[in-house]
Amino acid sequence: MTSVPPPRFAADVMLGKTAKWLRMLGVDTFYDNKANDADLQTLCLREVRVLLTKDVALHAAMPAGTSRLVEAVHPREQLREIVSAFHLDRSALPPRCSLCNGELAAIEKEMVGELVPPYVFRTQDLFQRCSQCHKIYWQGTHLGKINKFIENIRKFSG
Repeated sequence: MTSVPPPRFAADVMLGKTAKWLRMLGVDTFYDNKANDADLQTLCLREVRVLLTKDVALHAAMPAGTSRLVEAVHPREQLREIVSAFHLDRSALPPRCSLCNGELAAIEKEMVGELVPPYVFRTQDLFQRCSQCHKIYWQGTHLGKINKFIENIRKFSG
């Protein structure tokens, strides 16, 4: 049995925090707080993305099956709703850049010496860099909380 890759999304301006969390789950999620409705519609149709929106009129203007009206109010509940609706709990994807949606790739520690704080360089060994914006990621102290949150989202969305 082959697993079906998760859909690619675009999120409207009302779902910025949720888009960031989807990226951390590894889901390809376009988000730009300057994108207007027409831009999002065109992007979704051109790139075969599902539009995630809180805007009833925008949802109604999309062809059937190309958008999801997100009903939850708070980002955590929105994420739970989306994970459940699209069965994202079955996907194990590498995280994406939370800022630009780029793919992350391992980078040698020696390459980041001037790019991260000295304490981070001394205490961390594993780094990743975004293929698009070149932001450097490492397993900071907040990683445990993020992983627990993501685990709970996946556990309670199914």
